Amino acid sequence: MELIPGESVFLKERKGFFIVLRYNAESDKYIVQSSDTLEGPWEVDRDSVLKVSLDITERMRSEALAIDTERREKAEELQPSSRYTDDQILIARKRERIIKPLYEAKEITKADKVWAMEKLDIKLTVLNELLAKYRKWPHWESLVPGRPGRPKGVNQFSQEVQDVMVEASKKDAVGPGKTVQAMINGARARLLELNIDDAPSASTMRRWYEQHVSAREEATKDMGSKFARDKYNSYELGVHTTHALQLIHADNSPLDCHAVDPDTGKWLGRPNLTMIVDDHTSSYLGFALSFRAPSRNTLADAMLMAIQPKDALLEEFGLKREFVWMQYGAGEVYRVDGGGDLNAKTVLAGLDKHGIIPQRRKRPQSGGKVERAFGKINPLFMQRLHGAIASNRKMVRGENPQSMAKYSIQDLFILIITEICVWHEYSGSARLTPNQRWLESFGIRDGVISIPRTLHNPKQFWIDILHERNPRVRREGILTIELLYEAGPYKNQVGQPVRIKIDHNNIHHAWVEFKGQWEEIRLINKDIKKIPKTMWEWDIKRKFGQPKNQLTIQGLLYLNAQRRLMGTLITDQHLKRLEQSRELQERSLNALSPDLIADSVDSTSTATASTPDERSAPAPRGPAPPMMGDDDL
Repeated sequence: MELIPGESVFLKERKGFFIVLRYNAESDKYIVQSSDTLEGPWEVDRDSVLKVSLDITERMRSEALAIDTERREKAEELQPSSRYTDDQILIARKRERIIKPLYEAKEITKADKVWAMEKLDIKLTVLNELLAKYRKWPHWESLVPGRPGRPKGVNQFSQEVQDVMVEASKKDAVGPGKTVQAMINGARARLLELNIDDAPSASTMRRWYEQHVSAREEATKDMGSKFARDKYNSYELGVHTTHALQLIHADNSPLDCHAVDPDTGKWLGRPNLTMIVDDHTSSYLGFALSFRAPSRNTLADAMLMAIQPKDALLEEFGLKREFVWMQYGAGEVYRVDGGGDLNAKTVLAGLDKHGIIPQRRKRPQSGGKVERAFGKINPLFMQRLHGAIASNRKMVRGENPQSMAKYSIQDLFILIITEICVWHEYSGSARLTPNQRWLESFGIRDGVISIPRTLHNPKQFWIDILHERNPRVRREGILTIELLYEAGPYKNQVGQPVRIKIDHNNIHHAWVEFKGQWEEIRLINKDIKKIPKTMWEWDIKRKFGQPKNQLTIQGLLYLNAQRRLMGTLITDQHLKRLEQSRELQERSLNALSPDLIADSVDSTSTATASTPDERSAPAPRGPAPPMMGDDDL
């Protein structure tokens, strides 16, 4: 595209007409200047310049003529001589006819004001204002009503300004540190870049932002659309269940109480609590309490308690005479959040194998029962005990909950059982307790005796959920994490891959899968008496001391000394190769220059004339000089 100096052009990124001054060959850009502003010339890319064609100028001329014609026609129209409208004049004349007698009266009575207010249909305050205006200027124009203006809060912006403020609100006022002032600054900067002079004031922009940007939009910008849906969307039905064990929930949480050693009284820390809750009755099915981190193994312990009757458990801890815990059974649907331990593959496979449908929680409204169950145990009970500590709270100066702890983990386990039995007698929805709602789901229903669903082999279900390892059978047995177990049913099947599960509470017990069932195998390590009982202790022992199959620091020093010694050794093969090289060199030199060999022989005989002691001394050991072809030196 060829341009002539002084030619008018458009720019893609800016508004208005621009004049081409010249072309800069060094930068390959045009130098242009605005035709309607006082800005200095600047360089623009060749691609951003648009040539003004004759068609464009003709269309602009036609539009300008049309606008000028319309303006002339409006100017020729008859304009009213008064600046007031007919309605304003009529209202002002009517007001004067009623206000003027009051103005001329020597004394205005209350009855006169009541008469005037009825005639003008106004209140006393407005009447007094009109009377005061007429006293200052006794003319009907002082009583002219104002024209209705723009309602309060209604802003009149051009579409371009509106778009700029919308863009600034979306891009500038974002994040946890967002402010309305950031949107105002961003909008002003964009308007300045677009050469828009009629920018709204800061107060107007602030009012516009409050009117047009909702709390939901702010939540979407700050936390994402998923957070906004969970907070502002309504879910009328929620979770609807018809009977007990239709839906169970599982989750983990630290216990809000410290535990101590029962023998020494020393502080041990906060145990972790895994809870299984029934949705329909809001009752507790089972739990696990352990100092270990939440895992599929603690979940397996809690699930085993959930599906088993609690009579033997209460008997074990001496609670059977005073407490009743009737809830037990296998749920139909297992619903959890996104925790990795709760959604492990072995957990999902074990549940599916035993007819329990695993299900992820889609949104907060589809859960909540297990969180409320933790709230009954932790804040409402555990935080009232000695050694209690609330999660994520600020400690006051001098406070030390650890020093006040006095309960062992077994004591806390028993207290949780008693608190569960207490809450099962607390009335809730429909004035029924969890125990009463549980009894409604079982017994004789529609002429059929309904009982809690159980599993044929709870032990197999518990093993299915445990962590799984996949070693191969060796000649000596099955080895995994330095623990050697007997081959069991896989005897004489070396190299066969197997599935093995270890009891983390007692690593001396393990099971191997054989024909769809778990067969128990024994630990047969040589130093079996030195192997601890729990997996926790075994992991600590394995990480302590020198790593397996590695040299110590002294061994590495020996290795360096060995490498240096090997570099100084001269073998018989090396000596033979050097001797053959010397003989070949002498033979070739003798053929080329016999005198050179004679001189070397004389010097050699002179050098060899030495004492017998010197001749008998061993040659010094040292590295041989590299020769041609000695690539392996």
